[in-house]
Amino acid sequence: MKQAPLSIAGLGMVSCLGFGAEINAMVMRCGYDGFTQTVFNQPYNAEKQIGAPIDTELQGSEKMVHMLKAVIQHAIHNLPPYYENLPILFCLPEKSVPGIVNDEETFNNILNRALVDIDLGPLHPQSAVFWQQRCGFVSALDLAQQLIYQGDQNYVLIVGLDSLLNRSTIAYYAGDLYGEGRRLLGEEYSNGFIPGEAACAVLVSRPNGKQPEVVIASVGEAEEPATIGDENLVMKGQGLSAAINRASESAAIAVHETAFRVASVSGEDYFFTEAALAHYKTLKKKLPSHPLWHPADNVGEVGAAVGGIMIIMTYYAFTKGYAPGNTALCHISNDNRQRGAFIMQYRGQGT
Repeated sequence: MKQAPLSIAGLGMVSCLGFGAEINAMVMRCGYDGFTQTVFNQPYNAEKQIGAPIDTELQGSEKMVHMLKAVIQHAIHNLPPYYENLPILFCLPEKSVPGIVNDEETFNNILNRALVDIDLGPLHPQSAVFWQQRCGFVSALDLAQQLIYQGDQNYVLIVGLDSLLNRSTIAYYAGDLYGEGRRLLGEEYSNGFIPGEAACAVLVSRPNGKQPEVVIASVGEAEEPATIGDENLVMKGQGLSAAINRASESAAIAVHETAFRVASVSGEDYFFTEAALAHYKTLKKKLPSHPLWHPADNVGEVGAAVGGIMIIMTYYAFTKGYAPGNTALCHISNDNRQRGAFIMQYRGQGT
């Protein structure tokens, strides 16, 4: 069944590249990154970990408050003054991964401090939290669609917040003293990612049809049996293929009708192989070119914030005229089984 689209009504982003969605998008377009040597040591050698930190002297939860407040304020600046009927859907890392924002008490404290200076009134009762790592954004899109079309909300705000740049998270992904289980990129290890941190906010509403606008045409979700590090199963891209097919069918847009792809891949062979397999399985017509964009090249692995960053990268590519076409396939993979996909379109007046 064809899904009802969501229109992009506001955006906010903070990353190693700067504060503000548009400046982040422009810097990503130029191919710059914010990678630098961090204070964190890898446990198996003296090498300093390369990361993608935001530019602030704040640390820990204070930094999270600063990031969260900034992206919410940026995304809602076009709302009517004192708008108090806004459900907020928060996308956060999995609770099982140690970090700055990995439990309800800590997050609620961060949220309450961030909302003090934002004129939204009490947190809306239909607000929700998704402790689902990267794919929480896709689940949030699905709920936002329900709230807008079935719950009669005018707007829904989706917020992603994550940081892999703290000692506990670095230790979690660094492996043991012998490098076993290592997932962080380093001089002697190329099959890894650069840890980063970011926050993003995407305000969605019903399309107005009165002017050119960027919409999320559809959403698809599925599960992959063979997760990263699973030695008992062979990953065949089944889950990601299913999520892409569901998004494609719901939008009535074939994969070969999209002009480019935007993905959450961040450097590990597993996810690039998965993306290639899913592309092969879902592409029904050969294309001369179908570019794959991935914001991790610029901002590193940002976990739960990546979905909104993919939206921002695509939105400005459409509206600034440098996208290779007016339709994009976006897909996200978790470390666990969850997979998600959504299709974005730049629609002209009356379409």
